[in-house]
Amino acid sequence: MRLTFAARRRTPSARRRAALLLAAMCLTSVAACGDASSSRGSVVVPAVDPTERFPGGGVTVDRTDVKAFSQSAPALDFAGEANFKSGNLLFRNTPAGLGPLFNTQACQGCHNQDGRGSPPATADEPLISMLLHLGIADAAAPDGVRPDPIYGDQLQPLGDGVPGEASPFIVVDEIPGAYPDGEPYVLHRPTSFIRGAAYGDLDPDVAWSPRVAPTMIGLGLLEAVSEADVLAHADPDDRDRDGISGRPNFADDILLGVRRLGRFGVKATQPSILQQAAGAYRGDIGATNSLYPTGPCTELQAACRERAAETDDGAPEIADVQLALVEFYSRHLAVPVRRGWDESTGTFTPEVLRGREVFHESGCAGCHVPSFRTGVAAGSLLGDVALFELTQPATPLTTLSEQTIWPYTDLLLHDMGGSCAPTVRETADGASCSDGPDCSWVRRCEGLADGLAQGEASGTEWRTPPLWGLGLVQVVNPRAGFLHDGRARTIEEAILWHDGEARAARDRFTAAGRTDRAALLAFLGTM
Repeated sequence: MRLTFAARRRTPSARRRAALLLAAMCLTSVAACGDASSSRGSVVVPAVDPTERFPGGGVTVDRTDVKAFSQSAPALDFAGEANFKSGNLLFRNTPAGLGPLFNTQACQGCHNQDGRGSPPATADEPLISMLLHLGIADAAAPDGVRPDPIYGDQLQPLGDGVPGEASPFIVVDEIPGAYPDGEPYVLHRPTSFIRGAAYGDLDPDVAWSPRVAPTMIGLGLLEAVSEADVLAHADPDDRDRDGISGRPNFADDILLGVRRLGRFGVKATQPSILQQAAGAYRGDIGATNSLYPTGPCTELQAACRERAAETDDGAPEIADVQLALVEFYSRHLAVPVRRGWDESTGTFTPEVLRGREVFHESGCAGCHVPSFRTGVAAGSLLGDVALFELTQPATPLTTLSEQTIWPYTDLLLHDMGGSCAPTVRETADGASCSDGPDCSWVRRCEGLADGLAQGEASGTEWRTPPLWGLGLVQVVNPRAGFLHDGRARTIEEAILWHDGEARAARDRFTAAGRTDRAALLAFLGTM
């Protein structure tokens, strides 16, 4: 039924070797480990750490309603709160430098209540809180991909005084399935279309990737984890033979002029929150800044360039102090407290505890690494904001420093399987075409692949997303979907889409009984 709606190997670190040794000791003599963990088969389930109840450490808040993702870090001082509120105001309002081409008019337009965006409800609804990233494979280009010669590296459907670039839409197929015990399920497989290209034909070799805006919480904490701690979990060549081959992506840091570990974006293509925010201002809103001083108009979009020239005074449309305030705001969005805690026992409820065991027994923690310790969180490369001015040197952010956090991610790339067919042109009824108002470019992919490489990330690789806040995603935005393109309507569906390196973990989940599957979903729902 069709609905319209819308490699390399790691060398284990000393810490990892110690953990493996401890696991081996526990397996051979559970009593030697006391009640520190439980052993089930060949898997050691770590004991509950009471700090897990506060996943953001000191940057945790007790808020579980629609505003759960919009709270500031509790320990901010008066000046910090002022900067947070100023950044919040900028995040929610349209900047003066909007357009001429754009996807949304403000950051909040995609990050609904600082949470996830949502796919369109019908094929006639525009892509409001998601975008299409464009690229053409080219071994000679930086990072192995070059932009479309007319439409660049991102499709912008909206225009201010000029036509928007095109009208993307999504059609969904229903894919029925069933668990081994017979319980049925239905997955949604999206196919993305582009029609009405206003500035000329897309390159015939162009690929694109639909992407929903992610949740904003805890970003500053993830940025404060040391690069060494992240790389300690990398195993590009799967030397430990567990079937998981996480590897890092690296990206150019524009201000520092060096390659750094990518942490942000669905393929870990940005090394910092500052650069991620600056890129979003330029790509999503069309506003130039000191990191991205040229607007989204390409050389072949004459009308766009003429419109931009009318208001171009040579200065960035987003001033550094504004960018620094949005960076500060994004770094200090707090993480909600975990639910499912039993005060009388000092641990999680029995169902959540069983779900936690299923999580570890299934191998989910191989990618969704539960915990890290942040180091010293450096101040902004742009400087400290004081009375709407920037001062150097920037001071470290003590609120984010030396925190034990529970994000459930390794920030590494993992192959999730799937494949994509070449881009074709078709009419609404599926007939081949070459021109006309009913002729669309069509991109069909199987599984979670997008067929679009970015840096070290291939067309089937994705950064492990953090799980904190997972159970509140649809409280904050009831229409939000899961996975990179929002296709999964529930957490359960997101698990069922896992493949590639995650296939074994998915299969253990599907093979589990209904009670254990429900327990795992209850555990994830407490995030």
